[in-house]
Amino acid sequence: MTLAPFAAAASAADTVVVDFLGAVLIAVAASFFAFYAGLNRRLNRLESQDVFWGYLVFAGAAAAVYGVVGVAETIVRARLLTAFGHGALLLCTVFLAFSMREVYYNSALAPPPGESRVSLGTLRRIEAGFVAVVVVEWVAVALLDQVAIARFVKAGGSLAFATYGAVFAEKLESVTRGTPLDTLRRHLLPVVVCLGAIGVVDLGTAAGVPPVVVDGVRSVFVVLVAGFLTTATIRLQQNVEGLSTSE
Repeated sequence: MTLAPFAAAASAADTVVVDFLGAVLIAVAASFFAFYAGLNRRLNRLESQDVFWGYLVFAGAAAAVYGVVGVAETIVRARLLTAFGHGALLLCTVFLAFSMREVYYNSALAPPPGESRVSLGTLRRIEAGFVAVVVVEWVAVALLDQVAIARFVKAGGSLAFATYGAVFAEKLESVTRGTPLDTLRRHLLPVVVCLGAIGVVDLGTAAGVPPVVVDGVRSVFVVLVAGFLTTATIRLQQNVEGLSTSE
């Protein structure tokens, strides 16, 4: 009698447990992140930073949805859940990238409107195109059942959004160095990178990598995102305390 079926079942059970724990961690961490980002937005006196904090609130909410969907997927597999998970992942990456861009264009580093090769209005239209990619990916998964297309759209979108955010985060280093915003930026940059990795890792299945390996790598990045969001939340909490005492 071979033990292979039992070993496979045990491995599958372990994978489900790891996926469940990772999803719970990211859901909880992202919820606290969104909460404290909202407090910072309410207490902050700089009107120019209002949109920035708003993007962080949306990013935290999207990551929380991704975690909740991940928990649900450990119980039942459904194409609609997968679509919501993919969409939430991409939206979280998008909003974090937009937050970095928002800070850059409100800083001294931003070129004057007449000297910029790409105007802010044009850039925002490009960003709207980014969001359209999320919608296309959602439709592909939810309605068309095109798994291969969905994987490539998610991977391409995640990579593009993560790169976009990372570029602006690096541009901000010199202007924010030594400020509370610089600390937050350094915490958010690895979140953006790990979210991009989560979006790309599913291509491993198409390349012939065993699904258990792909799931394991994805779980590692999910846990990393939860950890980085937790440290960012601590920074947000400290900022809230500072804003509260200064009132």
